[in-house]
Amino acid sequence: MSGLIGLISIFFIILITMLAAVRWPSISKILYVALTLRLILLLSGHYLITLPDSNSDSIRFELNAWILASDGFFNVLNNYKGPDSYFISWLIAIPYSLFGRSLLMAQSISLFFGIISIVLAWKLAQILWNNDAARKTAWLVALFPSMVLYSVLILREIYICFFLLLAVYGVVVWTKTYNFKPLIVVIIGFVGATFFHGAMILGAILFAIIFSIIILIELYKLILRFKFNNKILIYTMITIIIFFTLTSNIISVPKIGNLTNLTKIQIILNNLNKAYRGDASLPTWTKINFINELFHKGIVKSVYFIYSPFPWDIKKISHTIGAIDGLLYFFLSYLIIKNIKII
Repeated sequence: MSGLIGLISIFFIILITMLAAVRWPSISKILYVALTLRLILLLSGHYLITLPDSNSDSIRFELNAWILASDGFFNVLNNYKGPDSYFISWLIAIPYSLFGRSLLMAQSISLFFGIISIVLAWKLAQILWNNDAARKTAWLVALFPSMVLYSVLILREIYICFFLLLAVYGVVVWTKTYNFKPLIVVIIGFVGATFFHGAMILGAILFAIIFSIIILIELYKLILRFKFNNKILIYTMITIIIFFTLTSNIISVPKIGNLTNLTKIQIILNNLNKAYRGDASLPTWTKINFINELFHKGIVKSVYFIYSPFPWDIKKISHTIGAIDGLLYFFLSYLIIKNIKII
């Protein structure tokens, strides 16, 4: 039965992809290639091989989903905890409670977000630059190895990618129109990403600060000209709400806690020094023990976070996959630097 549910789920994603291809024919070929690659990897991982990163967290997330779902749909609803490291388990538990346990169905949800992320990236690049840049961006997202892999695993990465892309799309549209609707998209994007990883709230905070500065400047200009603008006044009220929200302890998210913790140096240092486990973890000498080390070690940690494992960090054959991924990020960085004037 679980196999049938899984195959129906895959067919549903194929149907969605076909509809997207009809809706946006200029990237139909990209979508079909992306779907084919992901389906080959998904089915191979399910029936033939063990995919990288398909153990540990992936198994735990899926098992927790089944434990939640085993007592029925209403038990899933009663165990809603909001933003949490295991929110993905709660999300998967919903279809599990309705249709039964199926790994393929859970993976199909990741596949859905992976395919839609390609459309979002294409649309975003189209707004920022042109159709040619948009197609290149879509191909990149469609073929980038880690994007392909995480689109078929029961992990949080592809969910976070989707919601961050959605948030950035909303930000870009808002800066071009100053309309209210894109702000709703921004909120959905950042809140959605935060549900899967608490630190994503930092993106929302940064945008809220920029938004507030822009609106206050516009309000100041209106006051100088003795003019009245309903939209700016509404946005000013939103700015005031943002200020009181950020300076209160109303919001609490995983990894950070209350947002006031962002001003507490020791809490920040403790959080920065947690990622030192595993064979290919950050070097221990990059630990930030004092505030005066934050800048220079922070730069080094950022480089390691994006590009590692480096050749000298490779201790297992599996680490070479991460090394290849790091090389691709080096290439992307080169492209960014080369085209910085256009960007």
